[in-house]
Formats: sequence, structure tokens, C-alpha cells
Amino acid sequence: MTVDVDRNTMPLAVYSPHMNSMIKRFGLFAFTVLAAAACGGSVSPYQGMDAPTLFQTAVAEYEEGAYENTIEAVDRLIINFGDWDRLPEARLLLANAHFAKTDFLTARSEYMRFLDRYSGSAEAPTAALGVCRSLTSLAPESQRDQTYTSDAITVCRNVVIDYAGTQQSVEAADLANEMRQKLAAKELETADFYFRRELFDSAIVYYDFVVRLYPETVYAPRGLAGLYHSNMAIGYDDLAETARDRLFATYPDSPEAELIRTIESGR
Repeated sequence: MTVDVDRNTMPLAVYSPHMNSMIKRFGLFAFTVLAAAACGGSVSPYQGMDAPTLFQTAVAEYEEGAYENTIEAVDRLIINFGDWDRLPEARLLLANAHFAKTDFLTARSEYMRFLDRYSGSAEAPTAALGVCRSLTSLAPESQRDQTYTSDAITVCRNVVIDYAGTQQSVEAADLANEMRQKLAAKELETADFYFRRELFDSAIVYYDFVVRLYPETVYAPRGLAGLYHSNMAIGYDDLAETARDRLFATYPDSPEAELIRTIESGR
């Protein structure tokens, strides 16, 4: 039996020239997207590799300085082969790649992730030193906020304690000392700022910080000399003499001690 259909009475959803046009445009868009994908525009060069091949490729990329490629290869390895027995090596390589490309915040996170997951690994000292090195690399010039510097000292000292006797411990100790020099420089700059403006009481406070908190740094003699000159400027001769005597006893060959001797000999 033939049924005559009146198009004028059909529901709009069933027949609409406007909808037919939309469907055609959508089909063209979908075809374009699929064609682009088929051409390999967004296909990873590491797709289809097994775990050992991915890892060796990542190592080769790292050795050639292609750190972004290293990161991409290791990321795919972690996603596709999360239970691979050499995954700790891959994670450490990932952290090293971020560090090498100077992305120190991400590097610190990756080193810490390694330590959280593989604290008993033979590479734990290397990862711990990586955290220390990342923080020291984030430490700014002395004129700026020194939060990262203080954090670096704490972390690096922990490496010295936790992995005593290792080469990583020795390097961490050197980095901690380097950061202490930076903090001492910050305090000395502040003291000198007040001294130049003849705010001697404030200068004395910061010179004293340098002397008390950072006696092993190269800035300690300058701190003692600053105490001497500041106290002399406001008439505290006894305190000035105490600072001078300590400078002569502790740092007798320093330029600061020689300058004070010259000044006093000319009086």
C-alpha cells in the first residue's frame, strides 16, 4: 500500500532545509578533523614504542640536550607502562630533564615525587640532592626575598645528615654554605643601607645579625667593622672597641682590620 506524505504537515525535526544544511556542515567539519588526524598532525613520535625503546629514546634525547623530547618520551612511558620495573630510573631522568631546562620548580616536585615513592632506592641520595640543587637554583639575588634561600639551607642540611658519607652529602654541604653566604650578604646590604643614611642604631642591629648568625662567612669581618664604625659614630666608644678587638683577634689579616688600624694610627 502506498502512503502519500504531505511535506507541509511533517514535523520540523524530520524535514527542514535549514537542518539539512547544518548536518552537511557538521559532516564536513568532522571529515576535516579526521583527515587532519590521519595526516599525523597531532600524533606523538613515540606512539607504539615499547617500554625499553621509550626509555632508551628518552636517554638519547637527554644526552643530545633535547630535554622537551625527553620529558615527552618519559611521560608516555609512565602513562603506558606504569608497572615497568625500571620506572624509577625513568622518573629520575624526568626530574633531571626538567632541571636541565631550568624549570626548577617542576624539577623539585619530580625529585620529591621520586623520594616519596622510592625512598629506599640506591638513587635516593641523588634525588635528595636534586631537591637541594633545585632550591639553590631558585634562590634569587640578595636584594630580593630569600625564602627559597632559607628553604635550600634546610633541605641541603638534611641531605648532609640523611646521607652522610656520600658524595651527595658533600655537595649539599657546599650548597648550604653558599646559601648562608647569600643570606649574610642580604643582612650586610641592609646594614650598609642604614649606615649610609646615618641611621646607626638600625645599622648596628643588622651588622650584629651578620656577626652572630653567619660568623663563618666572608661577610663577618665587614659586620664587625660595621659595628665599630656605627658605634663610633654615635659615641659608644666602649662598644666600638669591643667590636674592634674582636675583629683584630678573629680576622687579623682582613682588609677591614687593616683599615681600622690605619684610621687609629692617624689619630
